[in-house]
Amino acid sequence: MCKYLLIIATVLSPELIFCQDSSQKKNRFVQEDLKDWLIHKGWIKKKPEKNTFILIIPVIASNPTAGFIFGAGLTTAFKTNPKNERFSSLNANATYSSKGFLNLNVKNNIFLFDERMVLNNDWRYQINSETTYGLGTNKYATGSVGLNGYNISRDSVGQSLQYNLVRLHTIASWKLFKNFFVGVGFQYDYYYNIKDETTDAGDSLKSFHYRYSTNYGFNPKKYTTSGVSLNLLFDSRDNQVNAYKGYYGNINYLINSTALGSSKSGAMLLMEYRSFHKLGHSANPHILAFWFYGNFLTSGDAPYVALPALGYDQRQRSGRGYAFGQFRGENLLYAESEYRFPISANTGILGGVLFLNLTSASDHNNITNSNIQLLDYIRTGYGGGLRIMLDKKTRTRLQIDAGIANKAVGIYFGAQETF
Repeated sequence: MCKYLLIIATVLSPELIFCQDSSQKKNRFVQEDLKDWLIHKGWIKKKPEKNTFILIIPVIASNPTAGFIFGAGLTTAFKTNPKNERFSSLNANATYSSKGFLNLNVKNNIFLFDERMVLNNDWRYQINSETTYGLGTNKYATGSVGLNGYNISRDSVGQSLQYNLVRLHTIASWKLFKNFFVGVGFQYDYYYNIKDETTDAGDSLKSFHYRYSTNYGFNPKKYTTSGVSLNLLFDSRDNQVNAYKGYYGNINYLINSTALGSSKSGAMLLMEYRSFHKLGHSANPHILAFWFYGNFLTSGDAPYVALPALGYDQRQRSGRGYAFGQFRGENLLYAESEYRFPISANTGILGGVLFLNLTSASDHNNITNSNIQLLDYIRTGYGGGLRIMLDKKTRTRLQIDAGIANKAVGIYFGAQETF
């Protein structure tokens, strides 16, 4: 796949590099986007710039359980007030599969009241399927990864799990001082109509999900997590859609309680850090970016599908090269670094990325008497891709990536940066 990406870059690069106005001096950089290129070609007319950018892209994928998946995704970046410095973002997806699986979700990060408040929502209704491999990163899975984290083939280790999910997560944070916010939230997840293919086949003692659920007192057919959260947020990024510099830190402590409808009580701690560093002083920058993500079950119990897992971050962007949920545990650590570089030297329309990610998950359950600690086993993924600047005002770029892990290749399409 990397070979094909290189061919695309070779073909596109000359056109995009030289699409600047002929009156500009050689090697002088002026940021442009795909609309500018189309204007230079005479295919569209120039329009006034706006503080809002909307992109709708098709979603096409497949896996053995869900069949053929099709739909559309919407990404928008905007300012709630023209005087604001920060862009808000909203992502939504609607997909349906040939076997009746449905995914409707809305995820947003919106700055309100002159940036004194930030509202974060993650709302979903899913009739979902995934392949699960038990707890810990000690298990080796050989399944091929297809588009955007969907498995395209079965393997001898993974077990098919299907379920319906209703998710309502809302966190509101208020500004205390520059770049620092404190907030509270309500997080509700209802998993039902859970169908475990291994159990249905009569092998419940081999089922990761069934054995975990019955051992910890959860109904293997349905369960709920419901609780309140405390949130600390620091955000000094120069652009929330595509940062060239700055820092992002978030700590979320979730307390699930039976008094609020949770099947069992428990507490989860999420900690996230991102930083972005310009290399040199060019206006068309090379950037080194880092992402660290930790999710921990600190007390009580959590149902199997609600345990920390790869790809379970809000935007489902972690773990390129692996399938959703491939690694799961009571505790999970994730790290990723990305080198972002320009290809179109004079216009900045075409860029590239190289990335490396690391994942480790624990397994402390008393079913198998395992005692897998964090960092005992570390799984790696790596890859690269292209970026096409769609809107220079918001810095929104089209993402086309190839992720490689365990001899499997995953192809990822999207808008905005991975992190």
